[in-house]
Amino acid sequence: MKCLDCPRACKADRDIGEVGFCGGGKNAVVAKTVSQFTYEEPCLGTVMAVFFGGCALKCSYCQNYKISRSGVGKEYGDKELAELFDSSEYSIDLVTPSHFLSAIERALPQCENKHNYIYNTSGYETTEAVRRAAAFSDVFLTDFKYSDEQLSVKLSCARDYPKVAVAAMQEMRKTSDEWIEVNGARILKRGMIVRHLVLPGNVNNSLRALDMIAESVGTNTVLSLMSQFTPNGVGEPHEKLRKIEYKAVAEHALKLGFGSGYFQQFSSASSSYTPEF
Repeated sequence: MKCLDCPRACKADRDIGEVGFCGGGKNAVVAKTVSQFTYEEPCLGTVMAVFFGGCALKCSYCQNYKISRSGVGKEYGDKELAELFDSSEYSIDLVTPSHFLSAIERALPQCENKHNYIYNTSGYETTEAVRRAAAFSDVFLTDFKYSDEQLSVKLSCARDYPKVAVAAMQEMRKTSDEWIEVNGARILKRGMIVRHLVLPGNVNNSLRALDMIAESVGTNTVLSLMSQFTPNGVGEPHEKLRKIEYKAVAEHALKLGFGSGYFQQFSSASSSYTPEF
């Protein structure tokens, strides 16, 4: 079957060994797992992070470029992937899973244990893929990277990113937020978090991105505004984010009325926050 899982719609026949734009074939490729992974968004608690190799977006500044540029990692058949999920005693964080959605769907019925899943995505998703992911995902942790089409072309070769990501967010928003108390901490059991990474030299992109989030899914959405941009030494931007840039975007978020979410410490703009692959 020709693959239409992501908005690239490259139609690679992965069942017969063709590789898509994402770098993926039929079986999932896992580059790394971290059994006790914690987020800047503490409401997600402790998880087992599963980092998939390859990516349908391939941003020039990707901090995980070592795995996103190709299908690097170990190939897992459907049963093997199910066994990997079953090895976790925590919620499972599927990091950049979009291009292996079909493989994940095949693996899940073979799991012996029930798990909670975080669908951790770039936001570059078709609404049909979101509907499929909603069948097993408890929390959508989605990026909203660009409001500027020219910037999305330049940095991610995806002119349609703003339009596609807004539609995907709106579909994800159909999963209502549900919070629980665990050991005195407020944990997001179900729902959506929208992440936005402020890019150096592109404050206007960020200001408009926040406007679009507010307009499309509302300011009651859990927002995670990130300052952790670090040049990867490979692609643009090359400079570091300035504090004044992040401050301007954070102030705009407050002005818009976002009442739930997270501002990131500026010290997060460090390569120490990037996993080793």
